[in-house]
Amino acid sequence: MEISNEPPVKRPLTMSQSDADTTKKPKSDSDVLTAKQKKKAARARKLGLAYEFVNDELVIHPKIFFKPLNDFASMKDARGLLLTALSRKQSKLAEIPDFPGILPIRKTILIDVPIYDPNEMGLPMEARVLSQTSAPLVYQQMTEDPLFPFIQQDVLGLVSAAGFDQYKRVHDRFLDLLEVPLSKGELKKKREEEDKGKHMMEDTLKFEDFPIPKVMDPESELEDGWVDTLPGTGLQPKNLVALDCEMCKTVDGYAVTRVALIDRNHNQLINEFVMPSEEITDYVTHISGVSAESLKGVSTTLADIQKKIQTYVTDDTILVGHGLVNDMKCLKMRHPHIIDTAVIYHHKNGPPYKPSLRDLTTRYLKRTIQVRDEDKKPGDVQGHDPCEDAIASLELLERKLVYGLNYGLAGLSQVETVLDYLSRNGQTGAVIESHAPLSMLMKRKLAEHECYFSLDTDEQVADKVIEQHAQKQLVIARLELPQPTEQERRVKFMQLFQDIYQHMEQDTAFCITTGYRSNARREALREKRVDYKKKLKQVGLSEIPMEERWSIEDEHELEQIADATRRGFIFASVKQ
Repeated sequence: MEISNEPPVKRPLTMSQSDADTTKKPKSDSDVLTAKQKKKAARARKLGLAYEFVNDELVIHPKIFFKPLNDFASMKDARGLLLTALSRKQSKLAEIPDFPGILPIRKTILIDVPIYDPNEMGLPMEARVLSQTSAPLVYQQMTEDPLFPFIQQDVLGLVSAAGFDQYKRVHDRFLDLLEVPLSKGELKKKREEEDKGKHMMEDTLKFEDFPIPKVMDPESELEDGWVDTLPGTGLQPKNLVALDCEMCKTVDGYAVTRVALIDRNHNQLINEFVMPSEEITDYVTHISGVSAESLKGVSTTLADIQKKIQTYVTDDTILVGHGLVNDMKCLKMRHPHIIDTAVIYHHKNGPPYKPSLRDLTTRYLKRTIQVRDEDKKPGDVQGHDPCEDAIASLELLERKLVYGLNYGLAGLSQVETVLDYLSRNGQTGAVIESHAPLSMLMKRKLAEHECYFSLDTDEQVADKVIEQHAQKQLVIARLELPQPTEQERRVKFMQLFQDIYQHMEQDTAFCITTGYRSNARREALREKRVDYKKKLKQVGLSEIPMEERWSIEDEHELEQIADATRRGFIFASVKQ
């Protein structure tokens, strides 16, 4: 069967017709098409669409036309292109003609690869598209590349740009592809469905390295000096009590020097100093607020404070705090019901970073705690106030109960995974990757679906793409391409892509997102800035050598490199 972009269109012959008369001239459009079909064929030719005549029906094949953009494209735009293609809607990036006679795009494939970097290829910084007009040299370079025959069109690709934060960390392209923003209606629905009283389960306690109590693991043994909280009466709902401890350094590590326990009404149940049994090597007064003077005459031991805590914290109690794993280990106590605001709230840059209580309080409670000693007024308590910190943890939990469990989470608080999106819309998909640096939260959410595959090699990824493409509507894949040079990576990619393309069903839309995922100079500059800020706090500016200081020139260079190295290309086409 012949498919052509140019008229005339040949009508396929059956075997018997071909045998009977091989001398007849092929019929033209005017011979085989009705007036209505001629009109459609003319429209298809005008748009540059391939068409054919099958069983007396005119069949027009779909095509992707990139739209002019005033800004760089994003990975979310690339993902949206394929999602809208499946539903025959128009996307921000491209138009797919849709009129009677055009076949629908039923399947899509998106592959992210660390090659074809616009910055390394010399693309002008202001270029938004890759065309012969906007970037003739790079366009010519691409037309000579083995990828060109699979893509060839006037606008060969769009220039993408990943976001970067105030620390010039460039967002991960692949992660952006996997996150779909929730509508206001879906956000409201999620909040209504959440169990507001839900607290951390055993697997989360283990993951965060909390000591697991005997009620959860009957075979667990208590080490010397450790205690479990006591059984309760089965009270429902459980009481909320907030705990915060201050520590000092001793010859045997950190030890508790002050304990605060606050109830839900902000009443102080415990606010007491504790004398460590080990020799103190550093009171850490600037943080803890505890000094040698504070502990004069204090006779309360660790065992004493454990017993006092046990009178308020039983199995009927949910213990709230920030960074509680450290408090519980220093207290040598185990408790089954714990809510840690360092876990239920995310750092603004997402996991695996952990947020500070000070930052969370500023961002969500709109007040400042843990004021630095140099900023305090005469007579103010030096260091942290554990009662203030405990109250802040309680209030953060209260906000969580009001706004839902996803409130305060980075990445997935206002979005869902692409697999969740497809499932909710009655569509099918798969995510396949090799060594993608996904957050623990994203991996957990993806792992809820059987169609998420984390594989060891790019060859395995390609094979799995072929397998899943036969079964699913959308496949999103990430190739690692660990080859040492750009040329070797391109060769390897084309080997894998040609195999995928060969198995790709006709009229499948495919998209390739490119660009390097890291830059050595950018990371070196970021590391220099971090080291400089650490040294500035430790020793002061005068003690830092000139070559190790962070300069305005360094800042400008980092800004420029971060902007240049976050660029990539988006190539898209339809298999004909």
